[in-house]
Amino acid sequence: MSTAIPTEFQLAHFEDRPFFEKALRFGLQKNIITQAKVDAIATEAPKGIVQIAAAFGSQYLRPEIELARFRIVNLVSLYLVETSHGDVEVAANLIQENTFLSLSRGGSTLLKALFALPEYAVLGLTAYGRVDVFLEYWSRQKNVEVYQTAKRQRVSNQLEIALALKLAHTLGIERDDFQDQHSEADAVIRSALLLGLQKKLSATARCFNQIEFATLLNVTRTKGLRKTVKLLDSAPALEFSATELAILTALQHDIFTHDLPKIQDADLSLDQLISQIKDRYFIRDNDMEDTASYDALVSKEWNKYTKGKNDIDSVLTLLLCLAAGVSAKTSLTEKAAKTLAKKIRADGFHPEIAREFVAQHAPHEKQASLLEDWDDFSHDVTIYVLDDWDTNLVGAMRFLRDNCTVEKSTAI
Repeated sequence: MSTAIPTEFQLAHFEDRPFFEKALRFGLQKNIITQAKVDAIATEAPKGIVQIAAAFGSQYLRPEIELARFRIVNLVSLYLVETSHGDVEVAANLIQENTFLSLSRGGSTLLKALFALPEYAVLGLTAYGRVDVFLEYWSRQKNVEVYQTAKRQRVSNQLEIALALKLAHTLGIERDDFQDQHSEADAVIRSALLLGLQKKLSATARCFNQIEFATLLNVTRTKGLRKTVKLLDSAPALEFSATELAILTALQHDIFTHDLPKIQDADLSLDQLISQIKDRYFIRDNDMEDTASYDALVSKEWNKYTKGKNDIDSVLTLLLCLAAGVSAKTSLTEKAAKTLAKKIRADGFHPEIAREFVAQHAPHEKQASLLEDWDDFSHDVTIYVLDDWDTNLVGAMRFLRDNCTVEKSTAI
């Protein structure tokens, strides 16, 4: 007998054996597994390998057969690990008491069960892909820990979805409300917790749209939050499992550590605050007619200048006035527009002033599109308004009428 000490490579290779092989060796050494069982496995295994090769490719190609052999061992190992909880003695008895093909089917059943669990904790997302594609990938995974990690995550996703649906009902959220939005489950749970953490909770409080969310945050800035959550009084009594309570506690802690410092930050405008945390909560789609009200609430300086006007012609008129160094207005008379064009030619055009104004005061979610529109408009101003050949400002006035709000002169 050789007394040589195994190299690190040999030891790693030994420890990297499939769990099926470990359990089989253990069972043979402890006389748990009989020679008759080994012979039966030798007879069954080729049949299973051919079946798997045919399912995922071709039973006539040697590489496919080799891969199928790898797959079937992985499936058996997966079933043995999960069923025995990693105990090789229990696994050895399973090998002795069951056919090799039934152990393989057991592994396949576990993977199908994994497939049925949600990959993401998202409400309204029902597409799971194809089970055959899923099995093709997962049957090649030798490391059972990868499966166990995925299973833990998917079970957690399922629990979050169930809890979110339970709380959604108490918030007055119907399935149609989140079906198209594909909202994350933890966002719905946070919304319920945020309402429940309010110091003065309305009995009719419900999940919010964009304006209601902004109003709630504004109130929270002055009144703060409860230290413990109190779900809606109007909601039916809810019972939570220990796992659900753990999720609620973790997300409540997350609100206090992640969101509350931002809510209390006086240097962070309401608009900036909403931009930073709104994706963490479930917010109903906003009606178009509510846009002006929302802008007035979160961007007071912007609303002061725009006076609630959101059409692009009015906004470009306002920005043009700022870039020309005149009083900001959202509309101009014909005479004022002509005077503005003359001033731009005489004193210059400074589009960067308007850009800075947009960056400082415009609603955060509108800034990118506004700046893009302003850059295009500014480029055209240099072409049409600053055209020295247009001595009578005919082209300049046509451009301003087409792109700004210029009131037509009325004859007396």
